[in-house]
Order: sequence, then C-alpha cells, then structure tokens
Amino acid sequence: MKFKRSADEPQKKRSRPASIDAVFDATTSYMKGQLVRPLSGAGRWLLFGIVGGVLVGAGVVLMLLGLLRLLQTELSKISAADSRLSWLPYLIVLVIGVGLLVVTLQRISRTELFSDREQERVSK
Repeated sequence: MKFKRSADEPQKKRSRPASIDAVFDATTSYMKGQLVRPLSGAGRWLLFGIVGGVLVGAGVVLMLLGLLRLLQTELSKISAADSRLSWLPYLIVLVIGVGLLVVTLQRISRTELFSDREQERVSK
C-alpha cells in the first residue's frame, strides 16, 4: 500500500543533510589516500620493472651472441683444418642460455624473498 501526499503538503527539498555530505567527503578523501595514490605508485613501479626486465633481457641476448662469436672465432683458430666441431659453440651457448633461463625461472617462482638463513642475517 503506497501513501500519497496530499496536494496541499509542501514538497520537501530532496537534498542530503550536511552530516551525510561530510561522511561522503571523508570517505572519498580516504579512498583517494588509501587506493588511488598507492595504485599510481604501483603503476610506476610496474613500469620501471617491465622496462628494466626488457633491458636486462636484451643485454643477456647480446652477451650470448657475443659469446657465440667469441667461441666461433677461437674454435676456428684451434681447428682450422677440422670443421666437424663448428656446432660446438652453438651447443655451449645454448647450454649457458638454458642454464640462465632455469635459474631465472627458479628465482621467479620462489614464494619468499629471503631464505630463513638470509632473513636471520639481514635482521641482525
């Protein structure tokens, strides 16, 4: 059952009381302080992390290519007449690259930053 207003009853102004405005303002300023500012800092942190990761990855690739070229040059001096070992520099660089990849993936999948022994050393 709905109640109807009589025609002679004055319409009340539908505005929020001052206390609700104060609560709303306090809530929005709290949310900005606790969510927006830290998230913008996290975005900057992620951006620097991604850029750093790309640059480190490019550096590792260039170092592996340099190592490959070095091994090819030095191996050609040693076995100039015997070209059966021309695949050896590729194998060496492949093993080193896979080793670096395994170490990197192990470090990424670690759940804690420090081991217990490292944590004790840092806390002293």
